[in-house]
Amino acid sequence: MLWMAHEKQHDHVSDDAFEKYSGLVKTNPFIATLMGLFMLSLAGLPPFALFWGKIYMISSAVTGGYIVLALIMALNSGVAAYYYVKLIVYMFMREPVDGNYTSNASNVVKTVVGTATVFMFASVLAVSPLMEFITALVYNSGY
Repeated sequence: MLWMAHEKQHDHVSDDAFEKYSGLVKTNPFIATLMGLFMLSLAGLPPFALFWGKIYMISSAVTGGYIVLALIMALNSGVAAYYYVKLIVYMFMREPVDGNYTSNASNVVKTVVGTATVFMFASVLAVSPLMEFITALVYNSGY
């Protein structure tokens, strides 16, 4: 009986975690656009930085003779891309859901997206010194 009382407290429309982002482009287009760009970057599409990181990692695994590891990384990237693109579909191609407990973009989501945007622009400006620092660390580690 206790579980029934607990279940009645949560009147949610769907069990899908992406449902709360449905139609975000209609309610908050700026946040939807930034989140879409970040999701495309995480999916590893070519113009974005994570694509080059994945390419370097997979090519290093192939060069080191770890072909199976490179295949696992490539398959994992493909599976992960499905989830990132699925969120983009919810944000841009679905209608907003009424009764959303987050009203499609909570303050936490806005804060995370804003912080990620600041770090993205900072990393673009600091990419050369950062790469020199990382190269020095790798060189000093013996690789």
